[in-house]
Amino acid sequence: MKFRKFTVFQAKPAPGQEAEEIELLFNLDHIISIKPIRISRADKLLNGFWIRTTNGKKYRASKIPDDLLNTIGEKYQGPINLIGDLDDQPFQ
Repeated sequence: MKFRKFTVFQAKPAPGQEAEEIELLFNLDHIISIKPIRISRADKLLNGFWIRTTNGKKYRASKIPDDLLNTIGEKYQGPINLIGDLDDQPFQ
């Protein structure tokens, strides 16, 4: 088994509250896919990851282990700099 630490958003926050970030250990043998996504928060827009596991669960992660990040690409992690109006920003 190969366990690695991921920072994911709480699955179901209480109504009116924003999802809180928590750290979870994942067995890498049970991860089916990791896909780069954009995660919107009340105060910012983040690059993140959609993680699918063999038991059918899905997680939104803000941070993944460095060895996986090197494979996927470091440009997909962290906040997105927004300059000016959002409508004028091209999707990258």
